Amino acid sequence: MTTGVPTLVSRAAVLTEPTQFEFKTGPVPAPGPDEVVIRVEECGICGSDLKMFAGTHAFMRPPIVMGHEISGTVHDTGPDVRLAPGTPVTVFPPVGCGHCFHCRNGREQLCEAMEFFGGQRAGGLADYVVVPRSHVLTVSTRVPKDLRVLIEPLAVAVHGVARGTADAGERAVVIGAGAIGLFTALVLQRLGLNEVVVAEIDPRRLRRAASLGFTPLDVLKAPIPSSVVRLVRPEGADCVFECVGSQETISAALAATRKGGRTIIVGNAPSTLEVDGLAIQRGDRSVVGVLMYDLADFTTAMSHLADGLLDGIPPEEIVTRYPLDRIADAFADSKTGDLPSLKAVVEL
Repeated sequence: MTTGVPTLVSRAAVLTEPTQFEFKTGPVPAPGPDEVVIRVEECGICGSDLKMFAGTHAFMRPPIVMGHEISGTVHDTGPDVRLAPGTPVTVFPPVGCGHCFHCRNGREQLCEAMEFFGGQRAGGLADYVVVPRSHVLTVSTRVPKDLRVLIEPLAVAVHGVARGTADAGERAVVIGAGAIGLFTALVLQRLGLNEVVVAEIDPRRLRRAASLGFTPLDVLKAPIPSSVVRLVRPEGADCVFECVGSQETISAALAATRKGGRTIIVGNAPSTLEVDGLAIQRGDRSVVGVLMYDLADFTTAMSHLADGLLDGIPPEEIVTRYPLDRIADAFADSKTGDLPSLKAVVEL
């Protein structure tokens, strides 16, 4: 018998091969006993997505439903879940085995069996996504709705700054003024660091950094290490956050770090690096790796957004939104640098 109630379908943008999307539809998934079906409203695109899109990611290959920067609402839940439909939520993407050393210590991102939403698990470039209750975070209504999609990338910056043990009395350099780099600089600023230099090659990004109170360093005009001597101190910066992920910028970050200081690698590093071993050992320097975030970093990121961390940036410079049927444009603009804002976001 026909009820007259339309059957819901879920669209998904499947990366079937590098640079090629195929749109597929199917029934809305049903939750397991301890699962949540999220109606995705927005999903951001990040650097790792661009590598998957280009076919250059270290290990993720098509077919993939990408997307781990998820903002949405609760659509349905399993019987063991107490979350009301319509509740605003985000997703903690790394899912560990739950019983190894790292999982027991709250660092699922380090689990050898970790699976990631938007990678091994279908992600947020779809109308609906199924997530374990343990990985669904309720978003405070204090977080502006148009900024909820930024919780995940901001959590990366929060984690990077924590790993770098930055202190209010220190002088820092951030290399790269994309979303992660600028968010890192803003978190450092929020911690009380008044001297933060932001190095970049893009004039638009440099102007944005300067408008927020950071000292801009134009990499095209002078090398980073010699500029840090001039802008920070002859000995170098206390902590340098590399947010690009290239051999050249990681080497420059180490060279710009003072003896006894820290070089923090936040960007997606190449699998093989050449570093100055003497600079590390004889300079008593630390090189710190950063992988994703802990669950607590999401809570901190939400607090920062609720407290106006991004108030100094015009809304049109924060995100550029694309409908799902223009997803190829969102990726192309992000990759070519034609994006006028910090981040491309797909609306569903």
